[in-house]
Amino acid sequence: MREEASSTPESSTLSTQKAGSKLSLADFFDPDGSWSENRFDVADRSGVSGIAAQVSGYGQSQTLELRLQNNFNTVAFNVGQSNDSKPSDKMLVVRVVGNGKQLDVQKVPFNTIQPISVQTKMVNALKIEVSAEAPQGSDWKSLTAVISDVTVR
Repeated sequence: MREEASSTPESSTLSTQKAGSKLSLADFFDPDGSWSENRFDVADRSGVSGIAAQVSGYGQSQTLELRLQNNFNTVAFNVGQSNDSKPSDKMLVVRVVGNGKQLDVQKVPFNTIQPISVQTKMVNALKIEVSAEAPQGSDWKSLTAVISDVTVR
């Protein structure tokens, strides 16, 4: 009898074999359909291989999660706004949460690639949340958050 191939990942946790290598969207825990993997132009870099999502309204956030099983000491990544984001004057807010506690929060302006590195010793569930700072007035347009070069050590 033939077994059906599964469309879900073999494991919902990140293997220690991934240490030091760049992660892809497939390495994240159950990402929703708002995230895509492609090449993006961010600040002064063309063709950045990254994972992106639209942040289309104030108060909305998009989240990616890694299940680390307490096996890694550091998670590092770069984040910025795609050059084709509609506004160029909105601030991207990046919040990193480990086991339900905020580990870091950064505000990233357009035309900037912000490196972020957090200590993850004894962290099982790590979330990267992207949102936009409250707009001045009501001229809200969506921006595209791009996360790239995600590594665990």
